[in-house]
Formats: sequence, C-alpha cells, structure tokens
Amino acid sequence: MQIIGFKKIRKYYLLYQMYNKGIYRENLGEYPKALNFLFYALSLKSSSLKTYKAIARVYEKNKNYLNSLDYYSKAIEKFPEDAEIYALKADVHRKMKQYDLAIKHYDCAIQYDYSNNEYYIKRAYLKYYTDDIQGAINDITAAISHNKKSDFLYSQRAFYKFQKKMYSSSIEDYSNAINLKNKPHYYYMRASIENLTGENAQSEKDFEIYNKSLQNK
Repeated sequence: MQIIGFKKIRKYYLLYQMYNKGIYRENLGEYPKALNFLFYALSLKSSSLKTYKAIARVYEKNKNYLNSLDYYSKAIEKFPEDAEIYALKADVHRKMKQYDLAIKHYDCAIQYDYSNNEYYIKRAYLKYYTDDIQGAINDITAAISHNKKSDFLYSQRAFYKFQKKMYSSSIEDYSNAINLKNKPHYYYMRASIENLTGENAQSEKDFEIYNKSLQNK
C-alpha cells in the first residue's frame, strides 16, 4: 500500500487552493490577480492542462491575445492530442481576424475529436466568412451525419445552400428543419426561396403560416 507523504499532500492542497483562487479572481474580472495565482499553481505542477488553459483564457479575456496564443501553444506541446486546445486557440485567431489560422486549428481539433459538432459549426462559419461556401456546406453535412435530429443544422445548411443559389436543395433542408421544429423563421425563409423559384402557391401558404405566427405572439 502506497503512503502519500505529508509534503506531497501539502503540495496538492496548495495547488488546489492556488488554482481555485485564480478561477475565483478570473470570475471577478481581476485578471492580474488571477494570473498570479494561476502561475503559482503552474509552478507547483507544470503538467496541469487545466492550468495552462486557464492562464490562456484569462489572457484572452483581458484581450492579451498574443500571450493567450502562447499559452495555448505551450499546452499543445505538452498535450498534442487534446482537441479542445486547438479549438480554443482557433477562437483567439478568429478574434484577431486571422481566419485562415483559425480554420487550420479547427482542422486539428476535428482530427482529434471528429464527432464534436461545435467544431464543424464554427469552422463552417469561418469558411462561409472567407467565401468558401461549399466548404461550409460540407462541414454542416458532416455535423448532420452525427446528429440528424437538429433543426438548427438543417437550417444552417439551408442558409449556406441559399447563398450558393442551390435553391431546391435549400428548400428541402428548410422542410427538414420544419419537420423537426415548427419555427416561423423557417417558413419565412422557405417561402422566400419558393418565391424565387416560381413556386408561388406554396410560397403564399408558407408566408401565411409565418404571418399567423406573428399575430399569435
């Protein structure tokens, strides 16, 4: 039976205290004080992934993006297969308007956690923003393959298809979204596209449903 020494117990207790004090200060918005506690915690255990993430996050909240990226990079060096670090780093690049780098890091996040739909959704938005609309559609299609019961995913793909003038396919996706969740906005979007494709009778029906929903509010 392994006996844990008093010094080791004291070290772990101090680590626990410093980390939690850092998070407490972070939640109060006292970022310099939060960093002081978190750096102390990191000095006690340099292999603590959550401490690296916390330091990077505090820097990010304080809009010190370069230091935030630096600590996410240090975390990646120690934990290269942790998908979340890449996604968190991608979000910092997005805030810095470094969209290509953000997409690159979401690529890595998806490589290590291919079933996380949040990563596909965020990468799709970035691809759409950088005019890679087909890439955005492909990402949402991948997300739908993991969750076929999400009205949001179908509506998102429908929107991207609409931007690419894939009108019939967009209408189909809005119909799938409506079947999953009866949201007025979906009827409005479907009606608008039906109007463009000359499906006037169906368009009028959808606009009528949309207008009635507004009256009932």
